[in-house]
Order: sequence, then structure tokens, then C-alpha cells
Amino acid sequence: MRKEFLAVFSGFPDHHFSEEIAKRLKEELTERKSIVFITACPFEYAQNDDDCDGMYEMFAEQGMSFEKHCVIDKRTEPSEAKTLVENADCIFLMGGGVCEEQLDLIKEKDCYEALIESHAAIFGVSAGSMNMARNTVDFLESMDPYPGLGFTNITVSCHHDPEDTRRYEHTLKMSETRTVYAMEDLSAFFIKGGKIDIVGNIFCVRDRQLHLITQDDIHELEQDEFRRVFDTIPDQFDKFRPRYSEELFAFLNDRVGIGSEKRVLEIGPGTGQATEPVLRTGCEYHAIELGEHLYRKMKEKYGKLPNFNILNDDFITHDFGDMKFDMIYSAATIQWIPEEIAFSKTFELLKPGGTLAMMLTSSEYRSDNEPLFEKIQALYDKYYKPEIPYTHGKFNYTAAPVYGYSDVEKYEFKGQRVFTADEYLEYNGTHCDHIVIPDPIRKEFFDKLRSAVLEAGDRIVFNDTYILYLTKKP
Repeated sequence: MRKEFLAVFSGFPDHHFSEEIAKRLKEELTERKSIVFITACPFEYAQNDDDCDGMYEMFAEQGMSFEKHCVIDKRTEPSEAKTLVENADCIFLMGGGVCEEQLDLIKEKDCYEALIESHAAIFGVSAGSMNMARNTVDFLESMDPYPGLGFTNITVSCHHDPEDTRRYEHTLKMSETRTVYAMEDLSAFFIKGGKIDIVGNIFCVRDRQLHLITQDDIHELEQDEFRRVFDTIPDQFDKFRPRYSEELFAFLNDRVGIGSEKRVLEIGPGTGQATEPVLRTGCEYHAIELGEHLYRKMKEKYGKLPNFNILNDDFITHDFGDMKFDMIYSAATIQWIPEEIAFSKTFELLKPGGTLAMMLTSSEYRSDNEPLFEKIQALYDKYYKPEIPYTHGKFNYTAAPVYGYSDVEKYEFKGQRVFTADEYLEYNGTHCDHIVIPDPIRKEFFDKLRSAVLEAGDRIVFNDTYILYLTKKP
């Protein structure tokens, strides 16, 4: 499991961390060999050196000294920048400049890939915080949105002050097309394992309406972050997530008539558990994947095929333009999208007569070994305590007609998977609600699960039912 810890800051006008912020950073920054600052003012060398030393002192005065600290700007050689990022324990995206200049610098210095893949704690302040988002607006330069680094979906407006009427009005303008979080200085978002904590005053701004952030707002953000948790384990996800039966795809492709003349969209393909049987029909295949690492895995596996197309973006907010599809399908993905958006947007994107196909897997291991089932259930009763509850199991697949679709048809196909104890743990580690169980509870829980399966002959059998829902746009 990747261990990223993200901190989104607005600003530190007195050049000191608040007590509450410092306390949290001390808890997380246990490795302090190297901190790397990345400027938003690439050519301001003297300022960058002063800011680097000054921000480093903010850590040092709180007892968080690093063995090395440095800044990446135009002077830095690409090979050096890449090495610095790869070896950093903490990476701090600085403010004070133009957001897109910072992004251009990161790419120019050949450290974009290293930054995306980094296991370091990653912080941002001001412009750097804005660049941590998937999509954002640097309203001091333009109201046009631009893609950020994609570490979070939280779009921020920093240095919020109602007396700053220009900044305040620009924040309201931004909120007409996206939810914005207006941050006062000395405020922070802390993000780790899908869980979000806040410090200071942060305001949620939607449709030009502003209110102090609530627990409901934070819960909504956490559920959005939850959608991204799978992206922390691309290789494990690829190996252990369930595939769907060939029988299901033979039925689906025949029923919908998928072939070279058809255009298909897969929502959230992950690493391709339900991709290849559709892709190999020769259809014009498109996919949209939220996770950066999952997207890269898909490109690695299928990127050379001429009929393969994929976007790294959020289905909820992506503008598909005039593109329409003969079939849109998802495998255990559409449940992560609010029902109204899921059905309304897919309906809009389908051609008349187009098909929406929704798949999921229902599994049980009780019938094969009742004593093992009882033992595992007892362990769940004792240890299953994720800090963020999983709330995405209530998607109503049969509600499609409410949004204009025809009646929903349901089909079931059978399958089976057999795991060793180690494989079972790897598989459990791909469940979003298991990934976010905090250590040391998670380790003890998984150790006990492994022992239970070992005692049962190092074998656990899952009897799967692959469920397919089909509905059409008239």
C-alpha cells in the first residue's frame, strides 16, 4: 500500500506553523532525510533561496529538522531534479508565483513522473496547493480551468478574506462551475488513506453560496477521495480483482452487437478487469479512468492497440463534447457515481437505442467451508473498524427507467475463485474499505485472517455470481 500524506495549506503570513498544524506534521514526518521545495517563481533565484531557507526554518523551529533541504527552479538540471524528488521524504510545492509556471517547471525538469510516483509526504501552499488538484483555476491569471497534478479533487481558493473583494468575487465566480474551498491563512486540509482532517477556517462555496465547511462537506470529500483509494495499489489491483466470465461477455457482445462499427465507453476500467473481451471485438473502445496509476497501467497493457482510447479524468465532471456511444458499461464502478448523475449523464452520452450495461460481482465462501466462514466472521466482528465507512453499496441499478431508460433486465453468470492464505490477504487488500483500516489494527486483522485460512488447509473458495444489468435509451 502506498503511504502518501497530503497537506493543502493556504498561507503562513507570519512564517510560522500554527500549533495545531505543527502537531500533525510531527506525527506524520517521521522520516526526515530530505525536503525538496519546488518554486512557483522559476527565475527568481535569490527569492527562491530565501524562501527555501525560510520555509525550512518553519520546520526546524518545531523540531522537524531535515538532513538536507533544497529548491528546484530554473537553475536545477533535469537529472538532478528527478533524483531530488525520487529521494525526498517531503516535497513542498511553494506559492508566490504563477500556478502554470510551476507545472511547466516540473515537466521541464523531468520530475513530473517521479512526483506522481513519489511515496513522499506532499504539501502545497497557495499556488502549490492549487496545483495539487486535478482541475483548478488560477483566477489571478485567467478564469479558464487547467489540469493540475491530480493528487486530490479538492479545488481551493487560498488567502480567503471577505475584505479582499476582488479575490472574494473571483472565488464566487469559480464556484459557478465547481465546488471551491476558500481557505483562510493558517488553515489546512490533511489527507491520508481517504481520510480528511481540517485545521482553521475553510469555507465551502457552491453556486456563489458560501458557508463554513461542515462535517457533511468533509464526508462528501472523503467519499470522493475513497474513489481514488484503488489508485494506491495498481499492481495488486491488477492481479487480484475479479475478472468477469467469458460467458457474460459473449452474451453481452452478442446481445448488443458489439463490433468494429460500434463505439463503446467503459467507465472506470481500473486495470482492465472487464476491458479485453470488449476491446478485442474491434470496436472503437474508449475509457475514462480517475486514477492516475490505474490509467498508466491501462496504457501499458493496451496502449498500442489501434482501437484503444483512454482519458485520465473524472466521469462526473468530464466534458465529452459531441461524442455519443452505442454502449456504455461499467464493472463495479457506476456505484461510485451519484445515481442521478450516473443515469442522467450516461443517458445523454448514448445514441438513441444505445445500451447501458452495469456489472458487479456477488461472492460467498460460506458454502464451501462453514467453520472457516464462522472463524472469519468472528475476526471481522472484532477487527473490522475502518475510519471511513463504506457507503457505496446502495446504488439502485433498477432505477434507470426513472431517468428515461427502458426497463432493466438482469442476468446472472457463475464462476469460482480459489485463493491461498497469502492470495486471500492480497485480494482483501484491494477492497477500498480494507485499505483504509488504520495500522496496527489492519496488520493484526490481516495476520489473523491469514492464520485462519492456513489452518483450513491454505485454501479458501469463493463462489461468484456475476450480475449483469442491461437497459436501453429509447
